Amino acid sequence: MAKKFPDQQVIFASWQRPRDIRNLSELLVNIANKHPHAMELNALVIGMPNVGKSTLLNALRNMGIKGRTPKAFQTGAQPGLTQALSTRLKVSLEPLVYAFDTPGVMLPYLGRGEEGAERGVKLALIESDKESFRVAGIKEGLYDMEALASYLLYRLNVLNPISPAYLQLLPKGAVPTVDLQEFLEQLARRMGMIMRGAELDTARAAAYFVRWWREEGGLIAATSSPLHLAESSGSDISHPPMQGWGFDFQWQLNAEDPPTIKEGDANFVQAKMEACIDDYLAAIKREDNDELNVSPTQIKKQQIKEEKMRRKQKQLKR
Repeated sequence: MAKKFPDQQVIFASWQRPRDIRNLSELLVNIANKHPHAMELNALVIGMPNVGKSTLLNALRNMGIKGRTPKAFQTGAQPGLTQALSTRLKVSLEPLVYAFDTPGVMLPYLGRGEEGAERGVKLALIESDKESFRVAGIKEGLYDMEALASYLLYRLNVLNPISPAYLQLLPKGAVPTVDLQEFLEQLARRMGMIMRGAELDTARAAAYFVRWWREEGGLIAATSSPLHLAESSGSDISHPPMQGWGFDFQWQLNAEDPPTIKEGDANFVQAKMEACIDDYLAAIKREDNDELNVSPTQIKKQQIKEEKMRRKQKQLKR
């Protein structure tokens, strides 16, 4: 990211990890210290609805100001609690650092056809607050949990068909499967999710599977290597397997590629991820040029607006 966007400083952080919040707090303090003549530093927090902007600011406040501090911003499971630019929140005393919370900014249009629908599912699988089960920009309940589990099962099988990350959730000796019902039954049995009448609670198992992905499964899937696992188990790879981080950073692995669970392979992963970024930026540019990122409703509104302007110009000429 630093190579692609040299004018921007990128830091990956989770409010659930105190070390990340400390690093982010120190980053803000260091920026403020670079401008000693300024009275204060003001930061603006911008992001998609319900990804945890207010929660992040509350965590920064607790980290940056010693002693017990009250919860400054209200947070919740449904998007839209922050509806206007907030008053300033003090997140550091020395130097003085303030932050503003903002309403969420949602993509106006996710895309057309299957690609747009898939983007919506990907967003629904993103979650930032395990306590309130927040969904990034997608209204809670819009997607059926079993539908999300089905897509997640498919993607994990694509990324690692030999030993997908979800196998650690299933009973010992379980093998990869593409059958969602079979998978959920095994998971429910392993976790003791039983309803009255000794019936397996597959709905609860689906919710557990999605929550596992949000909290730890994504990292586990990203650090496993299909090639390494195949070599150690003696499996035969009939086609180049996939590897990736999450859903959008994805690449094919070839026999000469190193297994990324070993040390010293950071450069290999970085090169693959940079290639993914290049492909993504090129795709966005194509969508802009072809106006594929504009919804049919927006196109219709623009056509009506242009037609009104033409009629108005005709009337002025008479």
